Amino acid sequence: MVLDRDDRRVAALYAALLRTHGPTFKALDWSAQSSQDQRFEALTKLGIASGDRVLDVGCGLGDFLPWLVGRGVRITYTGIDITPDFVAHCRATHGEGCFLEGNVLEDLAGLAPRSFDWVVASGIFAHRQDRPWDYMKALIAAMMALADRGVAFNAQSTLAPHPERWKLFHADPHRTETHCRDSGWTCLLVHDPGKTDFTQYMWRPESDAGRGDGKPSSSLRPA
Repeated sequence: MVLDRDDRRVAALYAALLRTHGPTFKALDWSAQSSQDQRFEALTKLGIASGDRVLDVGCGLGDFLPWLVGRGVRITYTGIDITPDFVAHCRATHGEGCFLEGNVLEDLAGLAPRSFDWVVASGIFAHRQDRPWDYMKALIAAMMALADRGVAFNAQSTLAPHPERWKLFHADPHRTETHCRDSGWTCLLVHDPGKTDFTQYMWRPESDAGRGDGKPSSSLRPA
């Protein structure tokens, strides 16, 4: 596993939260279980359906997998996380998934491009301190390379209120969407009023079609 100093700091933070709170939403630094569920629902709107191959970057406790199964969505699931204790929990708890320990920037470099239909990430940018915008752009590029059909991720927003209280990294949603659109992919940014974060969706252009399995696109996808 190849981690920089900031990744090691973040991994240690989450390991401490897991020791304190056990395998609950609090170990993932979510404010409530409903917050995690809402983010999962948003990611699924990318177009994830039964039979798809999904990579969950920063998978935490692997909760996205049983969340999908509980809604009748059966996928081929791979999760990767930089926190060894999270990965150990996932492997012991979710036998139907594949869980990897590492950083998607380095530890998945050997995978073939477009190894997954969808690549998603939830809550992975907030605790970054060292050049967070550059780190975010690098991860977006890595996720795009691994996605055959699309990418979705969320981030804390600079449009959130009370900036004087922020302790986490907040990304500019307009800057983020512009960066993603510059890739040539079809993009949609969703920023619900009253929420402190946004979700960015990206779909590979139809001219660069993937498996061509005939599955319908997400209803969110722009025409």
